[in-house]
Amino acid sequence: MSEKPTVRVQPQSRSTFKVFRQITTRWEDNDVYGHINNAVYYSYVDTAVNAYLIAQGALDIHAGKTIGLVIENHCNFFSPLAFPQIIEAGIRVSGALHPRLCQRP
Repeated sequence: MSEKPTVRVQPQSRSTFKVFRQITTRWEDNDVYGHINNAVYYSYVDTAVNAYLIAQGALDIHAGKTIGLVIENHCNFFSPLAFPQIIEAGIRVSGALHPRLCQRP
């Protein structure tokens, strides 16, 4: 059986993202290897999206009844990040939005 060669995903151009939010890394984001822990990247996604919604007046986390949800996200790691560093998170809506019903136990 022959193995297929691994194809490395390439970073997308900044022009594919319409909005950017700056996020300052924190000391606690680093892991024992001296770079940002992989799981922290997903908190950056939530931070970027919700900060954008708040800035646009679409989300009031103190008195509003609306909540902001990141329904699906995906990370590809291209280079390590570490504290202290300021990163720019690109935000975009990818694909059509369709109402979905998910049931979880």
